[in-house]
Amino acid sequence: MYEIITVIFAGGIIGYIFKSKSRFIMLSEKIYSLILFLLLFSLGLSVGKNESVMNNISSLGLLSLGIAIATVAGSVVCAWIVYRIFFKNIKTDK
Repeated sequence: MYEIITVIFAGGIIGYIFKSKSRFIMLSEKIYSLILFLLLFSLGLSVGKNESVMNNISSLGLLSLGIAIATVAGSVVCAWIVYRIFFKNIKTDK
């Protein structure tokens, strides 16, 4: 657990130090996308090799769809609340 927190804080510090370096930010976004795709791929592999999941995929599919819809709806509601509280009154110069 401490390793995870340490890595998160180290990433935050490095990001703060290099925030004005656009080349570093573009590179880190590409690396982030690649790692995210690898993580999703490995998740798919672990689900695919689990026989109990694959045998019950039809019954799990509806439950998964409900959880996914609830997750997206909750995220949208929370984002709307955060926007209303923190960003509604910010004026932007255009």
